Amino acid sequence: MVEAVSTIFGIILLASSLWLGYRAITAGILHQSMSASEDENPSTLVGGETIAIEGTVNVRDSPPLNNSFPIDEAKSIGAYVWRLKESESYNSNLDAEEPGADMNMITYASGIESGTFSVDDGRREIRIDTDWLAETHDSADITTVSPEWTVSTFLSKRTWRSPYVHLEDHWIVTSVADVEGIFGADADAESRDDEYFEARAILDGEMLAVCGEVTVDRGTPVLRGSDETPLVLSDQGFDKFSSSLRRQLLKYGLASGGFAVIASLTLANGLGIV
Repeated sequence: MVEAVSTIFGIILLASSLWLGYRAITAGILHQSMSASEDENPSTLVGGETIAIEGTVNVRDSPPLNNSFPIDEAKSIGAYVWRLKESESYNSNLDAEEPGADMNMITYASGIESGTFSVDDGRREIRIDTDWLAETHDSADITTVSPEWTVSTFLSKRTWRSPYVHLEDHWIVTSVADVEGIFGADADAESRDDEYFEARAILDGEMLAVCGEVTVDRGTPVLRGSDETPLVLSDQGFDKFSSSLRRQLLKYGLASGGFAVIASLTLANGLGIV
């Protein structure tokens, strides 16, 4: 019995080590990709090349529900990453009303909503296409999300925790009942007081750093993600994002190594190797 428990625990630790290792590798690849793209930033854009630009956001069309939650009424929203979360204990949780708070909370749906927006770096204006992020993370659709989706899984929080999105400046959390349009017309009746809508937004006129692959759509340059080149968004600039990625590489790398060592010893004991 002891051996079986040790073996199962060892497998769980090994899986955790592999996941942490994946996060470390992702952070390292992103850091290297952005550094290389910043060094090679041509004035003439060619489809298929990877570039990194930093400039002012210009919003032409806003995404769904952009007027339904308070971020900045004076500025249009170009895109936002969102999640729906609720208290595990179904009791009032004041921490849930703070951006980023996860104490006693579960995320049961998340996604990215985008309108039409571009980034102007002073030399050119490039439209940003976030579809790759939505497809890669199996993003939920905020206009069709159901109040019955209250089960937290690995997939339900992938978009919110995307390593490719680093948005910190415009971050809000509010009760689901206060966001008109979520769950349709019956939002107030269906929503409980312990359910919250949280979002991090890209606003018109703000600075945004973007790295991705260039495509040309009817003569208009577009920056998007692909299997070879992820789309990266940051409102903190490339320098701060690069520093964050280096910290992630160190943190996840060390954690992965530590879990791997403990997993090996636990599995060896469970399988009777030592």
